[in-house]
Amino acid sequence: MNNSAAELTRWEWQVVALAAVAQSAALVSKLAMHGNASQTELLASVNPLLALNPRSESDVYPNLGHLNLGLRTLNDMFSQVRPSENASLVRYTLGMLLIRNKLNANSVMQANIRHGLESIQPLLLIPENATPWRMEETEKTDGQMRQEQTFEQLATMYQDTISTLGHRIQVHGQVDYLQNDYVSNRVRSLLLAGIRSAVLWHQLGGRRWRLIFYRKRVQETASALRKRLLTSI
Repeated sequence: MNNSAAELTRWEWQVVALAAVAQSAALVSKLAMHGNASQTELLASVNPLLALNPRSESDVYPNLGHLNLGLRTLNDMFSQVRPSENASLVRYTLGMLLIRNKLNANSVMQANIRHGLESIQPLLLIPENATPWRMEETEKTDGQMRQEQTFEQLATMYQDTISTLGHRIQVHGQVDYLQNDYVSNRVRSLLLAGIRSAVLWHQLGGRRWRLIFYRKRVQETASALRKRLLTSI
């Protein structure tokens, strides 16, 4: 799929960007409910936030295979599979699209976010304990410490900027997890990253009202992209 990424149409890239928003929503839910999530999927969602000068969509999403969760989530949401289970994912996704509108109207905040991101390096995949939120600081490797620092920086940026826009995304889950810095920092980082993907979605022609009229087309495109991912493995 990576080799054929350049062959994606503008519409397909639009669906990919929306899937990245949906993947952020799905990972927020996993972290809030279970305290952990796939590191590969987490990095695939957060690192696009740190692609500040991309030459193409492929620079933002270099490995579409790592967005499989987002494509599946998008397919389920638009085909109304397990509607009760997906209710929170729909709410998180729509919330990020709404906040994008508010951020778009605040050029000063956009500049502040970009300036803050310039000093943050992309996250790297590192070995991780099965229950990292229970680890003592002295037990963490240098790689884990750097990763924690990055998530803390992104979470602080979210609190200092996005959280002041007047619309907050209420995340529901286990209180013990949501009060844990390991989880809360990742949740805020994912919301910030999801909003960044929402920005690209809008730049590619995405509009919230079109999600109603193009529901079937979005679902079919997400499903087709997933099949291409599976057959390319």
